[in-house]
Amino acid sequence: MKRFTSIGAVLVLIAYLAGCSGSAGSSLPATSKSPAGTTSATSSGWLASASTTGTKHANDIIGGGGNRLLADVLGILLGDAPPVVGNLNVTSVNLGIDAVNVVYQGQVTTIATYPTPYVVNVMANGGDPSSIGIGQFYSGAYDHIQFVVDTASSNIVANGTTMPIQFQVGQNSQSSAGAGQWTSTTGNATTVTMTVGGNFTVGGNPAAQIMADFNGLESLNQTSSGTIVAQPTLFATASANASEIQGTVLNQAGQPVQNAVVVAIKTSNGRVGNTVNTDANGNFDLHALAAQTYQLVIYNNYTTASGQNIVASGADASQGASFQGPTVTLTAGQITQTGTLND
Repeated sequence: MKRFTSIGAVLVLIAYLAGCSGSAGSSLPATSKSPAGTTSATSSGWLASASTTGTKHANDIIGGGGNRLLADVLGILLGDAPPVVGNLNVTSVNLGIDAVNVVYQGQVTTIATYPTPYVVNVMANGGDPSSIGIGQFYSGAYDHIQFVVDTASSNIVANGTTMPIQFQVGQNSQSSAGAGQWTSTTGNATTVTMTVGGNFTVGGNPAAQIMADFNGLESLNQTSSGTIVAQPTLFATASANASEIQGTVLNQAGQPVQNAVVVAIKTSNGRVGNTVNTDANGNFDLHALAAQTYQLVIYNNYTTASGQNIVASGADASQGASFQGPTVTLTAGQITQTGTLND
């Protein structure tokens, strides 16, 4: 099973992509929250299997029963891995999902809803896929994905303590590199809707599966009063076009640089494709990148979209606040290795 090791645990929405019923904007009934039992779907290493009881983690499928082929469903994967949130040791990021929607030219279609929030730890199993439901028939185009989140059942677990998340709405904060400008968050103190756009077509047709990244590095921050705030910053692309970049950042003495922020910038339009911080060994892994050419930029001093300032440990002062890495051209479905980048 493929694993997310960068900013990403994974939620999976399974919804029919059948041509016999439904289209963008159609009225759809709510999806059952009961476990699926025998339902399963696999594709390109991604696996969603059934679970019937207990806390919802990775590998749960919720909704109607019966065996289904991936060709018949729309899969939406939303991921995150352990984020940097101050000095906290974050072990869980829990989102209470009320509904998942697709949007086409401003028209919203609900794919799945839940009578009570479906709480998913997006860090479960180190980033393996996790299902959040099976929706109704849908065969139309879409240009945005929406996750409707219940704030009361959303929280992080850090240092053994459960801490509520205060979502920021109506703002368009950006990071040092411009991350965050393509995600919007609307709502109120009880319910928020996170909306992210992207290229969701493959060969001119609506993609059968979307890979999205709930970028905890960019999204989460702890204020001076200890409150956990979220400025949701998502990235998404069609899974068939998705690719990955791995590498290592070392200083001139060959020692790892921790918490340098690696940014992939699309050379075609200058937009940020995704961001990730290096780990204690200097390694990084950028996911959910569309197959195209990127310029990597490494930041030793970086402000996230949520306002958190991150300073790299072990970087050589001569590199300054940031430096330019290699230009990387990605192939769909492939992991591209950059090797060692000297900071």
